[in-house]
Amino acid sequence: HARGCAPARGELGRHATHYCITRHAASVSDSTPLLLHLYEEMLRIRLFEQRCVELFDRKFVKGTAHSCEGQEATAVGVCGGGLLTERDFVLSHHRGHGHVLAKGADMGRCLAELGGRRDGYCGGMGGSMHLADLSKGVLGANGVVGASLALGCGAGLAAKYEGKGRVAVAFFGDGASNQGLFHEALNMAAVWRLPVVFFCENNQVGLSTDIMDVMASDEMGKVLPRAQGYGDALPSDRRLCVDGSDVARRPRGGRRRTSLLPSHLSAFTGRRPRGGRLLHRRGARGQGAERRRGAHLSARLAQRRPKPARGHPLR
Repeated sequence: HARGCAPARGELGRHATHYCITRHAASVSDSTPLLLHLYEEMLRIRLFEQRCVELFDRKFVKGTAHSCEGQEATAVGVCGGGLLTERDFVLSHHRGHGHVLAKGADMGRCLAELGGRRDGYCGGMGGSMHLADLSKGVLGANGVVGASLALGCGAGLAAKYEGKGRVAVAFFGDGASNQGLFHEALNMAAVWRLPVVFFCENNQVGLSTDIMDVMASDEMGKVLPRAQGYGDALPSDRRLCVDGSDVARRPRGGRRRTSLLPSHLSAFTGRRPRGGRLLHRRGARGQGAERRRGAHLSARLAQRRPKPARGHPLR
């Protein structure tokens, strides 16, 4: 199912040719099993991210980029396979290439945007952290930690006024749950009964900081308990924790769409650094090779601070 695409013009075509994967239609046909479709979408995102890392090292990618390699299942589980429609809104974060691709964006135009090309989605002016495709309902990624939460409330309010059954999905990371905006957004969505799904991709590492070093929690870095204080406006049946590494266990969205009320989902996942191992926590606080690896990455970043170097896509 993975085959080379026809080369585009110029340098972009030469870089993209060998790593393109044929995209199926956004709606899964009866002849295509759902799980196969989801797998193809995850593979497509994985190869795109691996190629982006190579192009970043060759200075083709402009500015800072952050890879979502290892977190493909959360993007595809929510945005792919018919759970969302093309009219539904998606708000992403700095590690959001997968969300945009899973929602149906064109791979070539995404790569063009990362390369500063005028045929990119934002004319080459946005780069990695500002990918957007309004025709697919992708309102953009954002480099501000937690910004998708507030923007998701705005999209949800617009959808509620429209009254056409649209929903908004606001992706955020575990680090964003330490921002005041997290509770502001959840409170606003609960009070106004907005059709927003707040989806936390909990990879348990904020860049290179162990979540348990910065989160006062007795439950191994869980973000979901923080949403318990909103009573009947956000009851337990709309607060779910899912396995972010198993796309087959994705939540079923039909009931949430009919209720059009706020929901909070949290998925434990892990991102894959250059070394190939998933970067996430295991074991008790202060234990595990992942924590030591995080400290090693912190030390490496500290050594680079005096240099005016560009950001690294694997941070």
